[in-house]
Amino acid sequence: MNQRKRDKKKFVRQNLRIKNVGIDVLDSFVEHDIVEDKRSQKKLLEKSEVSQKSETKLRRGRVIEVLSNNRCRVEVGGQVLECAIGGRLKQINYETRSIITAGDYVHVDITNLGSTSMVQVEEILPRSNVLSRFSEGSFQTEVVLAANIDQVIITASICEPDINFNLIDRYLCRAALAGLIPIICINKMDLADDAFIADELTFYEDHGFQSILVSAETGRGMDALKSALIGKDSLFSGSSGTGKSTLINRLEPGINLRTGEVSDYNFKGMHTTTSTKLIPWSFGGHLVDSPGIKTFGLHRSAKDFIPRIFPGFDSYYIGCKFHNCTHIHEDGCAVKAAVMHDDIPQDRYESYLNIMASL
Repeated sequence: MNQRKRDKKKFVRQNLRIKNVGIDVLDSFVEHDIVEDKRSQKKLLEKSEVSQKSETKLRRGRVIEVLSNNRCRVEVGGQVLECAIGGRLKQINYETRSIITAGDYVHVDITNLGSTSMVQVEEILPRSNVLSRFSEGSFQTEVVLAANIDQVIITASICEPDINFNLIDRYLCRAALAGLIPIICINKMDLADDAFIADELTFYEDHGFQSILVSAETGRGMDALKSALIGKDSLFSGSSGTGKSTLINRLEPGINLRTGEVSDYNFKGMHTTTSTKLIPWSFGGHLVDSPGIKTFGLHRSAKDFIPRIFPGFDSYYIGCKFHNCTHIHEDGCAVKAAVMHDDIPQDRYESYLNIMASL
């Protein structure tokens, strides 16, 4: 009995596939005549830029909203078309959660325009930049928020929900990696005194980051915010409940975005925007309105760059003894020395350590 169990454990099932092979003349058959069919494989990302339909009636457009993995809305020559996403694009080896995003420039096949068949997105043009966040866990998935934009308006509220400077730091790091201009926008300033956040904002402003204090309730700072948006494609992003939709409605009353309340249970915001949309401003440029988020994960590959691009560190890291200093355990670290001398606030350094630990 024990011998049978031992023999059973030794058996290893092989992954065999049965194939039918037709042989006309058995005497002339050689093993090399067998050609195994290859299973379908994902195509390289570069294949998304060139379609086999390049000779058909392709028109350039811009994605203004993604409805699902199969459909989106595209503005083509001033006309908004609901388009299907071509089956070829779904075979591309994308590493993102969605194939396309708001702000993407695409080529649309308009051959079927006016018929019952839906027009189709055939090509996604190369992106100049992309703002994305990454899921947590062992296998990080990229969630693209928008592409081909000029700046990101990091929207926070001074309270209800409380301001989260660690989240702002993560946005600033991601904006630096993407080559985007970040603007820190603090809403609900009618609920607290400026002194509550004065030290933190002074640190950001001293290192070249623009901040705007606003109140959608009283109108404070709205002119300054509008001036920063004119002629730019700007993504509004931040925690849920910070008042993004209320701010946008005040800037452009005709948009009429749905607004929500802060939960009485955990004093955090509740989602009102459910998809990212590209909307033109009447005063020039575009708004990219995105759903509120609770976390903003960075990719692990950014870990080598964070010590240099973390807000305020660019003024000090060049003085570190080691060129690859992590500012955590090394001797001769200029950043740690700046923290000791209060040139870098302790809260900002702890935020940096939190980000590095998460990566």
